[in-house]
Amino acid sequence: MSGELRDAKSIFDPTLFWDARAIDIRRHAEYIIARVLDFGDEKDVKKLREIYSDANLIDVIRKKRGLLPITKRFWSVYFKIPFEEEGECFRMYFQKKHEM
Repeated sequence: MSGELRDAKSIFDPTLFWDARAIDIRRHAEYIIARVLDFGDEKDVKKLREIYSDANLIDVIRKKRGLLPITKRFWSVYFKIPFEEEGECFRMYFQKKHEM
Protein backbone atom coordinates (compact mmCIF):
# COMPACT_ATOMS: atom_id res chain seq x y z
CA MET A 1 0.00 0.00 0.00
CA SER A 2 1.51 3.33 -1.02
CA GLY A 3 1.95 6.18 1.43
CA GLU A 4 -0.80 8.20 -0.23
CA LEU A 5 -3.32 5.39 0.05
CA ARG A 6 -2.57 5.01 3.73
CA ASP A 7 -3.74 8.55 4.49
CA ALA A 8 -7.50 8.70 5.09
CA LYS A 9 -7.71 12.26 3.76
CA SER A 10 -6.65 11.07 0.30
CA ILE A 11 -9.25 8.25 0.30
CA PHE A 12 -12.32 9.83 1.92
CA ASP A 13 -13.78 13.32 1.85
CA PRO A 14 -11.08 15.31 3.70
CA THR A 15 -13.68 17.40 5.51
CA LEU A 16 -14.54 14.29 7.56
CA PHE A 17 -11.14 14.65 9.20
CA TRP A 18 -10.90 18.42 9.49
CA ASP A 19 -9.60 18.15 13.05
CA ALA A 20 -6.61 15.91 12.37
CA ARG A 21 -3.45 16.04 10.29
CA ALA A 22 -2.30 12.71 8.88
CA ILE A 23 -4.55 9.75 9.58
CA ASP A 24 -3.14 6.30 8.87
CA ILE A 25 -5.86 3.86 7.80
CA ARG A 26 -4.25 1.01 9.77
CA ARG A 27 -3.29 2.78 12.98
CA HIS A 28 -6.46 4.87 13.23
CA ALA A 29 -8.99 2.36 11.90
CA GLU A 30 -11.52 2.77 14.75
CA TYR A 31 -11.48 6.56 14.43
CA ILE A 32 -11.90 6.44 10.64
CA ILE A 33 -14.72 3.89 10.77
CA ALA A 34 -16.63 5.87 13.39
CA ARG A 35 -16.18 9.19 11.57
CA VAL A 36 -17.30 7.78 8.21
CA LEU A 37 -20.29 5.97 9.72
CA ASP A 38 -21.33 9.16 11.53
CA PHE A 39 -20.77 11.73 8.79
CA GLY A 40 -19.75 10.06 5.51
CA ASP A 41 -21.84 9.87 2.37
CA GLU A 42 -22.55 6.79 0.24
CA LYS A 43 -19.20 7.06 -1.58
CA ASP A 44 -17.31 7.23 1.70
CA VAL A 45 -19.17 4.22 3.10
CA LYS A 46 -18.45 2.24 -0.07
CA LYS A 47 -14.73 3.02 0.21
CA LEU A 48 -14.85 2.18 3.92
CA ARG A 49 -16.29 -1.26 3.18
CA GLU A 50 -13.61 -1.86 0.53
CA ILE A 51 -10.87 -1.17 3.08
CA TYR A 52 -12.30 -2.69 6.26
CA SER A 53 -14.26 -5.89 6.75
CA ASP A 54 -17.84 -5.87 8.02
CA ALA A 55 -16.48 -7.54 11.17
CA ASN A 56 -14.31 -4.44 11.78
CA LEU A 57 -17.31 -2.15 11.28
CA ILE A 58 -19.51 -4.23 13.58
CA ASP A 59 -16.82 -4.22 16.26
CA VAL A 60 -16.70 -0.40 16.17
CA ILE A 61 -20.50 -0.17 16.22
CA ARG A 62 -20.63 -2.39 19.30
CA LYS A 63 -17.76 -0.80 21.25
CA LYS A 64 -17.18 2.83 20.20
CA ARG A 65 -18.59 5.15 22.84
CA GLY A 66 -18.41 8.33 20.75
CA LEU A 67 -20.61 7.08 17.93
CA LEU A 68 -23.79 9.13 17.56
CA PRO A 69 -26.82 7.21 18.91
CA ILE A 70 -28.74 7.56 15.65
CA THR A 71 -25.72 6.24 13.73
CA LYS A 72 -25.26 3.37 16.14
CA ARG A 73 -28.93 2.41 15.85
CA PHE A 74 -29.01 2.64 12.03
CA TRP A 75 -25.94 0.46 11.54
CA SER A 76 -27.05 -1.97 14.25
CA VAL A 77 -30.27 -2.54 12.32
CA TYR A 78 -28.38 -2.74 9.02
CA PHE A 79 -25.95 -5.39 10.34
CA LYS A 80 -28.67 -7.09 12.43
CA ILE A 81 -26.82 -6.57 15.70
CA PRO A 82 -29.11 -7.62 18.57
CA PHE A 83 -30.13 -4.76 20.87
CA GLU A 84 -28.45 -6.56 23.78
CA GLU A 85 -25.09 -6.32 21.97
CA GLU A 86 -25.23 -2.63 21.09
CA GLY A 87 -23.41 -1.57 24.22
CA GLU A 88 -24.49 -0.46 27.68
CA CYS A 89 -24.09 3.28 27.04
CA PHE A 90 -26.41 3.10 24.03
CA ARG A 91 -29.05 1.08 25.84
CA MET A 92 -29.05 3.61 28.68
CA TYR A 93 -29.43 6.50 26.21
CA PHE A 94 -32.20 4.74 24.31
CA GLN A 95 -34.14 3.86 27.48
CA LYS A 96 -33.87 7.38 28.95
CA LYS A 97 -34.94 8.97 25.69
CA HIS A 98 -38.05 6.79 25.40
CA GLU A 99 -39.09 6.89 29.07
CA MET A 100 -39.84 10.61 28.83
